[in-house]
Amino acid sequence: MSTNIRETVFSSRHQQLGGRMVDFGGWKLPVQFDGVLAEHLHCRSAAVVFDTSHMGQFLISGREAASQLSLLCTQDAETLRVGQCRYGFLLREDAGIIDDTILMRTADDEFLLVVNAATQDRDQHWVEEHLRGNSSFVNRSALGWAKIDLQGPESFDVLRGLVDIDLRTLPYFSVAPARICEVSCVLSRTGYTGELGYEIMAEGNDLLTVFDRILEHPRVKPAGLGARDSLRLEMGYPLYGHELSEERNPVEAAMLFFLKSQKPHVGFEALNQARWNGTAQTLVAFRTDTRRRPSPSCEICSDGEVVGVVTSGAFCPSLDVSAGMGFVRSDLARQGTPLIVRTERAEIAALVQDRPLYQGGTCRRKL
Repeated sequence: MSTNIRETVFSSRHQQLGGRMVDFGGWKLPVQFDGVLAEHLHCRSAAVVFDTSHMGQFLISGREAASQLSLLCTQDAETLRVGQCRYGFLLREDAGIIDDTILMRTADDEFLLVVNAATQDRDQHWVEEHLRGNSSFVNRSALGWAKIDLQGPESFDVLRGLVDIDLRTLPYFSVAPARICEVSCVLSRTGYTGELGYEIMAEGNDLLTVFDRILEHPRVKPAGLGARDSLRLEMGYPLYGHELSEERNPVEAAMLFFLKSQKPHVGFEALNQARWNGTAQTLVAFRTDTRRRPSPSCEICSDGEVVGVVTSGAFCPSLDVSAGMGFVRSDLARQGTPLIVRTERAEIAALVQDRPLYQGGTCRRKL
Protein backbone atom coordinates (compact mmCIF):
# COMPACT_ATOMS: atom_id res chain seq x y z
CA MET A 1 0.00 0.00 0.00
CA SER A 2 1.40 3.40 -1.00
CA THR A 3 2.93 5.60 1.70
CA ASN A 4 1.07 8.58 0.17
CA ILE A 5 -2.34 6.99 0.54
CA ARG A 6 -5.09 9.13 2.09
CA GLU A 7 -7.36 7.95 4.87
CA THR A 8 -10.95 8.87 5.66
CA VAL A 9 -12.03 9.90 9.14
CA PHE A 10 -13.47 6.38 9.58
CA SER A 11 -10.22 4.51 8.90
CA SER A 12 -9.56 3.44 12.49
CA ARG A 13 -13.23 2.39 12.87
CA HIS A 14 -12.93 0.15 9.82
CA GLN A 15 -9.88 -1.58 11.26
CA GLN A 16 -11.59 -2.03 14.64
CA LEU A 17 -14.50 -3.65 12.80
CA GLY A 18 -12.15 -6.06 11.02
CA GLY A 19 -12.15 -4.38 7.64
CA ARG A 20 -9.59 -5.58 5.10
CA MET A 21 -8.07 -2.36 3.87
CA VAL A 22 -6.87 -1.74 0.31
CA ASP A 23 -5.55 1.11 -1.80
CA PHE A 24 -8.50 2.35 -3.86
CA GLY A 25 -7.43 5.18 -6.15
CA GLY A 26 -5.08 6.59 -3.54
CA TRP A 27 -7.47 6.08 -0.60
CA LYS A 28 -7.25 3.51 2.19
CA LEU A 29 -10.68 1.89 2.20
CA PRO A 30 -12.21 -1.44 3.29
CA VAL A 31 -12.83 -3.96 0.55
CA GLN A 32 -14.79 -6.23 2.91
CA PHE A 33 -15.61 -6.99 6.56
CA ASP A 34 -17.56 -10.27 6.93
CA GLY A 35 -17.10 -11.05 3.24
CA VAL A 36 -18.38 -9.68 -0.06
CA LEU A 37 -21.13 -12.30 -0.44
CA ALA A 38 -22.52 -11.75 3.07
CA GLU A 39 -22.40 -7.95 2.76
CA HIS A 40 -24.05 -8.00 -0.66
CA LEU A 41 -26.94 -10.18 0.50
CA HIS A 42 -27.37 -8.18 3.72
CA CYS A 43 -27.77 -5.02 1.65
CA ARG A 44 -30.45 -6.72 -0.44
CA SER A 45 -32.32 -7.97 2.65
CA ALA A 46 -31.65 -5.50 5.51
CA ALA A 47 -29.20 -2.56 5.56
CA VAL A 48 -25.49 -1.82 5.31
CA VAL A 49 -23.41 1.32 5.71
CA PHE A 50 -20.59 2.31 3.34
CA ASP A 51 -17.84 4.88 3.86
CA THR A 52 -17.86 7.06 0.71
CA SER A 53 -15.88 9.95 2.18
CA HIS A 54 -13.35 9.68 -0.64
CA MET A 55 -15.91 11.24 -2.98
CA GLY A 56 -15.78 14.98 -3.55
CA GLN A 57 -18.38 17.49 -2.37
CA PHE A 58 -18.34 20.83 -4.21
CA LEU A 59 -20.55 23.69 -2.99
CA ILE A 60 -21.36 26.20 -5.73
CA SER A 61 -23.39 29.24 -4.75
CA GLY A 62 -24.36 32.71 -5.88
CA ARG A 63 -27.01 34.52 -7.89
CA GLU A 64 -25.66 33.13 -11.17
CA ALA A 65 -24.87 29.63 -9.91
CA ALA A 66 -27.81 27.96 -11.68
CA SER A 67 -27.11 29.54 -15.08
CA GLN A 68 -23.38 28.85 -14.75
CA LEU A 69 -23.87 25.20 -13.83
CA SER A 70 -26.25 24.74 -16.76
CA LEU A 71 -23.35 25.68 -19.02
CA LEU A 72 -20.91 23.31 -17.29
CA CYS A 73 -23.03 20.20 -16.68
CA THR A 74 -25.40 18.08 -18.72
CA GLN A 75 -27.90 18.60 -15.88
CA ASP A 76 -30.08 21.71 -16.37
CA ALA A 77 -29.53 23.39 -13.02
CA GLU A 78 -32.08 26.11 -13.77
CA THR A 79 -34.97 23.63 -13.94
CA LEU A 80 -33.81 21.77 -10.82
CA ARG A 81 -36.09 22.61 -7.91
CA VAL A 82 -34.78 23.16 -4.38
CA GLY A 83 -34.59 19.71 -2.81
CA GLN A 84 -34.09 17.84 -6.09
CA CYS A 85 -31.06 15.83 -7.27
CA ARG A 86 -30.11 14.99 -10.85
CA TYR A 87 -27.52 12.62 -12.33
CA GLY A 88 -25.37 13.76 -15.24
CA PHE A 89 -21.90 14.51 -16.58
CA LEU A 90 -19.06 16.97 -16.90
CA LEU A 91 -17.93 16.77 -20.52
CA ARG A 92 -15.02 17.88 -22.66
CA GLU A 93 -15.76 19.84 -25.83
CA ASP A 94 -15.60 16.55 -27.77
CA ALA A 95 -18.15 15.05 -25.30
CA GLY A 96 -15.59 12.81 -23.62
CA ILE A 97 -16.69 12.18 -20.04
CA ILE A 98 -14.62 14.10 -17.47
CA ASP A 99 -16.77 12.69 -14.68
CA ASP A 100 -20.27 11.50 -13.84
CA THR A 101 -21.84 13.50 -11.02
CA ILE A 102 -24.94 14.10 -8.95
CA LEU A 103 -26.10 17.71 -8.77
CA MET A 104 -28.22 18.68 -5.76
CA ARG A 105 -30.06 21.98 -5.33
CA THR A 106 -29.88 22.76 -1.61
CA ALA A 107 -31.20 26.37 -1.78
CA ASP A 108 -32.32 28.92 -4.37
CA ASP A 109 -28.74 30.03 -4.99
CA GLU A 110 -26.84 26.98 -3.71
CA PHE A 111 -25.90 23.65 -5.27
CA LEU A 112 -23.92 20.63 -4.11
CA LEU A 113 -22.04 18.70 -6.80
CA VAL A 114 -20.92 15.20 -5.73
CA VAL A 115 -17.99 13.93 -7.81
CA ASN A 116 -15.80 10.83 -7.96
CA ALA A 117 -12.67 10.49 -5.88
CA ALA A 118 -10.19 9.72 -8.65
CA THR A 119 -11.28 12.75 -10.67
CA GLN A 120 -11.84 15.17 -7.80
CA ASP A 121 -8.75 17.35 -8.29
CA ARG A 122 -9.26 17.51 -12.05
CA ASP A 123 -12.96 18.24 -11.59
CA GLN A 124 -12.23 21.10 -9.21
CA HIS A 125 -9.76 22.69 -11.61
CA TRP A 126 -12.19 22.29 -14.52
CA VAL A 127 -15.20 23.75 -12.68
CA GLU A 128 -13.26 26.69 -11.22
CA GLU A 129 -11.75 27.41 -14.62
CA HIS A 130 -15.18 27.58 -16.26
CA LEU A 131 -17.17 29.40 -13.54
CA ARG A 132 -17.99 32.99 -14.42
CA GLY A 133 -19.70 35.93 -12.73
CA ASN A 134 -20.20 36.05 -8.99
CA SER A 135 -20.48 32.29 -8.39
CA SER A 136 -18.59 30.96 -5.38
CA PHE A 137 -16.85 27.58 -5.24
CA VAL A 138 -15.96 25.66 -2.06
CA ASN A 139 -14.52 22.14 -1.93
CA ARG A 140 -16.17 20.87 1.24
CA SER A 141 -14.22 17.63 1.13
CA ALA A 142 -10.97 19.59 1.44
CA LEU A 143 -12.44 21.26 4.53
CA GLY A 144 -13.02 17.93 6.27
CA TRP A 145 -16.53 16.99 5.20
CA ALA A 146 -17.20 13.26 4.97
CA LYS A 147 -19.95 11.03 3.60
CA ILE A 148 -21.55 7.72 4.56
CA ASP A 149 -24.24 5.80 2.67
CA LEU A 150 -26.91 3.73 4.38
CA GLN A 151 -28.30 1.28 1.82
CA GLY A 152 -30.89 -1.48 2.00
CA PRO A 153 -34.66 -2.05 2.20
CA GLU A 154 -34.63 -1.50 5.98
CA SER A 155 -32.66 1.77 5.84
CA PHE A 156 -35.84 3.82 6.40
CA ASP A 157 -36.58 1.93 9.63
CA VAL A 158 -32.97 2.32 10.77
CA LEU A 159 -32.75 6.05 10.13
CA ARG A 160 -36.19 7.37 11.01
CA GLY A 161 -35.58 7.18 14.77
CA LEU A 162 -32.33 9.15 14.49
CA VAL A 163 -33.37 12.01 12.21
CA ASP A 164 -35.42 15.17 12.89
CA ILE A 165 -37.35 15.15 9.58
CA ASP A 166 -40.08 12.86 8.29
CA LEU A 167 -38.26 10.59 5.82
CA ARG A 168 -41.55 10.04 3.97
CA THR A 169 -41.16 13.60 2.66
CA LEU A 170 -37.84 12.66 1.00
CA PRO A 171 -38.64 10.92 -2.32
CA TYR A 172 -36.16 9.23 -4.64
CA PHE A 173 -33.47 11.63 -5.92
CA SER A 174 -34.11 14.38 -3.39
CA VAL A 175 -32.05 16.19 -0.75
CA ALA A 176 -32.77 18.09 2.48
CA PRO A 177 -30.99 19.58 5.49
CA ALA A 178 -31.45 17.42 8.57
CA ARG A 179 -30.15 16.75 12.05
CA ILE A 180 -29.18 13.15 12.66
CA CYS A 181 -28.14 12.25 16.22
CA GLU A 182 -28.07 16.04 16.79
CA VAL A 183 -25.50 16.46 13.99
CA SER A 184 -26.29 18.96 11.21
CA CYS A 185 -26.17 17.05 7.92
CA VAL A 186 -27.08 17.17 4.26
CA LEU A 187 -29.30 14.12 3.69
CA SER A 188 -30.04 12.80 0.20
CA ARG A 189 -31.80 9.75 -1.20
CA THR A 190 -30.15 8.57 -4.43
CA GLY A 191 -28.04 5.41 -4.13
CA TYR A 192 -26.11 3.04 -6.37
CA THR A 193 -27.11 -0.39 -5.02
CA GLY A 194 -30.65 -0.52 -6.38
CA GLU A 195 -32.01 -0.54 -2.83
CA LEU A 196 -33.69 2.13 -0.75
CA GLY A 197 -30.95 4.23 0.78
CA TYR A 198 -29.65 7.52 2.05
CA GLU A 199 -26.42 9.51 1.75
CA ILE A 200 -25.37 11.50 4.81
CA MET A 201 -22.86 14.34 4.45
CA ALA A 202 -21.43 16.35 7.33
CA GLU A 203 -18.22 17.52 8.93
CA GLY A 204 -16.11 14.38 9.39
CA ASN A 205 -15.63 14.28 13.15
CA ASP A 206 -19.34 14.92 13.71
CA LEU A 207 -20.26 12.21 11.23
CA LEU A 208 -18.34 9.67 13.31
CA THR A 209 -21.13 9.94 15.88
CA VAL A 210 -23.76 9.18 13.25
CA PHE A 211 -21.74 6.26 11.85
CA ASP A 212 -21.42 4.67 15.32
CA ARG A 213 -25.12 5.11 16.13
CA ILE A 214 -26.24 3.60 12.84
CA LEU A 215 -24.03 0.56 13.43
CA GLU A 216 -25.64 0.04 16.85
CA HIS A 217 -28.82 -1.02 15.04
CA PRO A 218 -29.01 -4.85 14.97
CA ARG A 219 -30.03 -4.92 11.29
CA VAL A 220 -27.06 -2.87 10.02
CA LYS A 221 -23.63 -4.18 9.03
CA PRO A 222 -20.61 -2.34 7.61
CA ALA A 223 -19.87 -3.10 3.97
CA GLY A 224 -16.87 -2.54 1.73
CA LEU A 225 -15.90 -1.88 -1.85
CA GLY A 226 -16.41 -5.47 -2.96
CA ALA A 227 -20.14 -5.53 -2.20
CA ARG A 228 -20.52 -2.01 -3.53
CA ASP A 229 -19.16 -3.19 -6.87
CA SER A 230 -21.26 -6.35 -7.19
CA LEU A 231 -24.41 -4.47 -6.13
CA ARG A 232 -23.96 -1.72 -8.73
CA LEU A 233 -23.07 -4.29 -11.39
CA GLU A 234 -26.33 -6.18 -10.83
CA MET A 235 -28.08 -2.88 -11.54
CA GLY A 236 -25.97 -2.17 -14.62
CA TYR A 237 -24.69 1.12 -13.18
CA PRO A 238 -21.47 2.33 -14.85
CA LEU A 239 -18.33 3.14 -12.86
CA TYR A 240 -15.93 5.89 -13.76
CA GLY A 241 -12.60 4.48 -14.89
CA HIS A 242 -14.32 1.32 -16.13
CA GLU A 243 -17.37 2.11 -18.26
CA LEU A 244 -16.91 5.89 -18.22
CA SER A 245 -13.82 7.85 -19.23
CA GLU A 246 -12.62 10.80 -21.27
CA GLU A 247 -12.26 8.42 -24.23
CA ARG A 248 -16.00 7.62 -24.19
CA ASN A 249 -19.06 9.83 -24.56
CA PRO A 250 -22.47 9.34 -22.90
CA VAL A 251 -24.05 8.09 -26.14
CA GLU A 252 -21.50 5.25 -26.40
CA ALA A 253 -22.13 4.57 -22.69
CA ALA A 254 -25.87 4.11 -23.41
CA MET A 255 -26.78 6.94 -21.04
CA LEU A 256 -29.16 8.86 -23.32
CA PHE A 257 -31.88 8.72 -20.66
CA PHE A 258 -29.87 11.22 -18.59
CA LEU A 259 -29.26 13.67 -21.45
CA LYS A 260 -32.49 15.64 -21.41
CA SER A 261 -31.19 19.21 -21.21
CA GLN A 262 -31.62 21.19 -24.44
CA LYS A 263 -29.50 24.08 -23.18
CA PRO A 264 -26.05 24.43 -24.78
CA HIS A 265 -23.34 23.23 -22.42
CA VAL A 266 -19.73 22.20 -22.82
CA GLY A 267 -19.73 19.23 -25.21
CA PHE A 268 -23.32 19.85 -26.39
CA GLU A 269 -22.59 19.95 -30.12
CA ALA A 270 -20.35 16.87 -30.11
CA LEU A 271 -22.94 15.05 -28.02
CA ASN A 272 -25.67 15.81 -30.54
CA GLN A 273 -23.46 14.63 -33.40
CA ALA A 274 -22.94 11.31 -31.62
CA ARG A 275 -26.65 11.10 -30.90
CA TRP A 276 -27.69 11.63 -34.52
CA ASN A 277 -24.83 9.81 -36.27
CA GLY A 278 -24.60 6.87 -33.89
CA THR A 279 -21.43 5.32 -32.47
CA ALA A 280 -19.30 2.36 -33.52
CA GLN A 281 -19.58 0.78 -30.06
CA THR A 282 -22.22 0.76 -27.34
CA LEU A 283 -22.05 -0.23 -23.69
CA VAL A 284 -24.07 -3.34 -22.83
CA ALA A 285 -24.77 -5.40 -19.76
CA PHE A 286 -24.51 -9.15 -20.12
CA ARG A 287 -25.36 -12.20 -18.08
CA THR A 288 -23.63 -15.57 -18.18
CA ASP A 289 -24.83 -19.05 -17.21
CA THR A 290 -21.86 -19.72 -14.94
CA ARG A 291 -20.24 -18.40 -11.77
CA ARG A 292 -16.94 -17.97 -13.61
CA ARG A 293 -16.06 -14.28 -13.36
CA PRO A 294 -15.25 -12.25 -16.48
CA SER A 295 -12.54 -9.66 -15.88
CA PRO A 296 -12.00 -6.19 -17.29
CA SER A 297 -10.05 -6.29 -20.58
CA CYS A 298 -11.38 -9.75 -21.55
CA GLU A 299 -12.26 -9.89 -25.24
CA ILE A 300 -15.91 -10.12 -26.28
CA CYS A 301 -16.55 -12.14 -29.45
CA SER A 302 -19.34 -12.88 -31.89
CA ASP A 303 -19.12 -15.51 -34.66
CA GLY A 304 -15.42 -15.94 -33.91
CA GLU A 305 -14.66 -12.22 -34.33
CA VAL A 306 -13.54 -9.87 -31.54
CA VAL A 307 -16.31 -7.26 -31.26
CA GLY A 308 -15.60 -5.59 -27.94
CA VAL A 309 -14.08 -5.65 -24.48
CA VAL A 310 -15.27 -6.27 -20.93
CA THR A 311 -15.13 -3.23 -18.64
CA SER A 312 -16.54 -4.80 -15.43
CA GLY A 313 -17.36 -8.31 -14.30
CA ALA A 314 -18.25 -10.09 -11.08
CA PHE A 315 -20.17 -12.95 -9.52
CA CYS A 316 -23.60 -11.50 -8.72
CA PRO A 317 -25.04 -13.16 -5.59
CA SER A 318 -28.64 -12.05 -6.20
CA LEU A 319 -28.56 -13.63 -9.67
CA ASP A 320 -26.41 -16.66 -8.69
CA VAL A 321 -24.37 -16.25 -11.91
CA SER A 322 -21.65 -13.94 -13.10
CA ALA A 323 -22.45 -10.82 -15.10
CA GLY A 324 -20.64 -7.86 -16.52
CA MET A 325 -20.60 -4.84 -18.77
CA GLY A 326 -18.57 -4.00 -21.80
CA PHE A 327 -18.43 -2.14 -25.09
CA VAL A 328 -19.46 -4.08 -28.18
CA ARG A 329 -20.16 -3.28 -31.81
CA SER A 330 -23.36 -1.25 -31.79
CA ASP A 331 -25.31 -3.65 -34.01
CA LEU A 332 -24.86 -6.31 -31.30
CA ALA A 333 -26.24 -4.21 -28.44
CA ARG A 334 -29.76 -5.64 -28.59
CA GLN A 335 -31.39 -7.57 -25.75
CA GLY A 336 -30.79 -11.32 -26.08
CA THR A 337 -27.81 -11.12 -28.46
CA PRO A 338 -25.47 -14.08 -27.77
CA LEU A 339 -21.80 -13.27 -27.12
CA ILE A 340 -18.68 -15.12 -26.07
CA VAL A 341 -16.36 -13.72 -23.39
CA ARG A 342 -12.79 -15.00 -23.63
CA THR A 343 -11.12 -15.36 -20.25
CA GLU A 344 -7.64 -16.75 -19.62
CA ARG A 345 -9.07 -20.17 -18.77
CA ALA A 346 -12.25 -20.54 -20.79
CA GLU A 347 -14.75 -19.08 -23.19
CA ILE A 348 -17.95 -18.04 -21.44
CA ALA A 349 -21.32 -17.86 -23.18
CA ALA A 350 -23.18 -14.64 -22.42
CA LEU A 351 -26.38 -12.86 -23.42
CA VAL A 352 -26.89 -9.11 -23.72
CA GLN A 353 -29.41 -8.05 -21.08
CA ASP A 354 -31.46 -4.91 -20.50
CA ARG A 355 -30.52 -2.99 -17.37
CA PRO A 356 -31.08 -3.49 -14.51
CA LEU A 357 -30.20 -7.16 -14.45
CA TYR A 358 -31.54 -7.44 -10.90
CA GLN A 359 -35.22 -6.52 -10.87
CA GLY A 360 -36.01 -6.68 -7.16
CA GLY A 361 -34.52 -3.37 -6.00
CA THR A 362 -36.38 -1.12 -3.55
CA CYS A 363 -34.72 2.21 -4.43
CA ARG A 364 -37.91 3.78 -5.85
CA ARG A 365 -40.17 2.57 -3.05
CA LYS A 366 -42.78 5.06 -1.92
CA LEU A 367 -42.75 5.34 1.86
